[in-house]
Amino acid sequence: MSKDSIRHFIATELAADGAKTEIADNDQLLEQGIIDSFGIMTLLGFLEEKFSVHIEGDDLTPENFSSIGTISALIDRKAGLSAGA
Repeated sequence: MSKDSIRHFIATELAADGAKTEIADNDQLLEQGIIDSFGIMTLLGFLEEKFSVHIEGDDLTPENFSSIGTISALIDRKAGLSAGA
């Protein structure tokens, strides 16, 4: 499941020191300081490699990366587009 993979990566690789390691699907990642803008770029590389998707500049919006749920939805949309191509 993409949410579990995303959650694990954020908790183990990106969460700032002292940030909580239990991250809910709707936790606001940037607003709550769980990850920062540099973390988004690191996450982007992980997502593209792990899920074999290409995330374009137009996709790099706060709305798409605000929570694990929104990131997972973005991956699902991108994976669907890739499968249909």
